Amino acid sequence: MGSRSLPGSAVLEIILKNRPEEKQRLLAALESFVGAHQLPKAAFQAADLVLEEHLTNVMSYAYDDRREHEIRVRLEASATQLVIEVEDDGRAFDPTQAPEVDTSLPLDEKPIGGLGIHFIRRCMDEVRYQRRANRNVLRMIKRLPAAAP
Repeated sequence: MGSRSLPGSAVLEIILKNRPEEKQRLLAALESFVGAHQLPKAAFQAADLVLEEHLTNVMSYAYDDRREHEIRVRLEASATQLVIEVEDDGRAFDPTQAPEVDTSLPLDEKPIGGLGIHFIRRCMDEVRYQRRANRNVLRMIKRLPAAAP
């Protein structure tokens, strides 16, 4: 996608409801954000994958009720990195503490679950979790290659 010129940083924040169809709205916003700031295609692909995996987990497992909840997604791009932060009010869950998935097992012997977290760990350079004010905050960082002069 060419060279990028981000003098400071660019930020996008979007509030989603805990409904699967909301992920389409986020994807459109992500595509627009990446295009507007000329981020590398690999950064878009990584962001798309980790957001899909993490939001699916949040929407499927974080809530004990059927009420509507808000999930805040914040993207911040600079010349050196893309930071993705997802905040939700679901039950406490630290994906950084989940055990590693044994990828050497044949598919029919793999236990169900854990691959989404595995993909997040592999796609991002840093993954950090905090529990703040009864909210989960997952911060994922993808370092960007130096822009062409």
